[in-house]
Amino acid sequence: MIAPAALLLDLDGTLVDSEPRHVRAHLRFLAGVGLAVTEADCLANIGKGDRSFYRLLRERAGRTDGDPDVWVEGKTDVLIDLYRTEGLPLQPGVTALLERAWRAGIPCQIVTSAERRLAVAALKATGLSQRLPARVCFEDVTRPKPNPDPYLLAARRLGLPPARCWVIEDSVTGATAGMAAGCTTWAVAGLVPADRLAATGARVVTSIDQVTWA
Repeated sequence: MIAPAALLLDLDGTLVDSEPRHVRAHLRFLAGVGLAVTEADCLANIGKGDRSFYRLLRERAGRTDGDPDVWVEGKTDVLIDLYRTEGLPLQPGVTALLERAWRAGIPCQIVTSAERRLAVAALKATGLSQRLPARVCFEDVTRPKPNPDPYLLAARRLGLPPARCWVIEDSVTGATAGMAAGCTTWAVAGLVPADRLAATGARVVTSIDQVTWA
């Protein structure tokens, strides 16, 4: 297989095992504003973005008070505090993948739906800040995943055609975005079942270390 010209890497769930902390942050913050939510609700939101999730929860509860955008900021504060106090583990195989890319001279860029301050906190907690300084975050696009815009922007910043870039994702939303951008897209099955990821057209693996070009 021809090596990629660049790796475009999703962050939450793909590089870092952050979803359990996201769930805890949701539960803790939303209880404080009187919104009932289950762990299953939180897991179903993987890859979809917190703003739309909070708007849906408010509508479901028939609430007219509260600002979902402000709530997201509050939940983000809770999550960053969890990262500071507990750290944040990498997914298995991530260190080896980044080492292989570095040895092969393949640039890596983060492409996340998270706000920049949250992405910065996550990378700091894992010690990857200096290794992965190039990032496309929530604020950088007007149409987030599943639209292709974040991945198109990442490829453009690298001066590469999307077809030469490999996307690595773990959600249906993210894999859909990678495919729509015209990138070779890999999806790591985990919290999202393999069959749902395969339906996007992505190449499905069960571990990130199965993503290989040699």
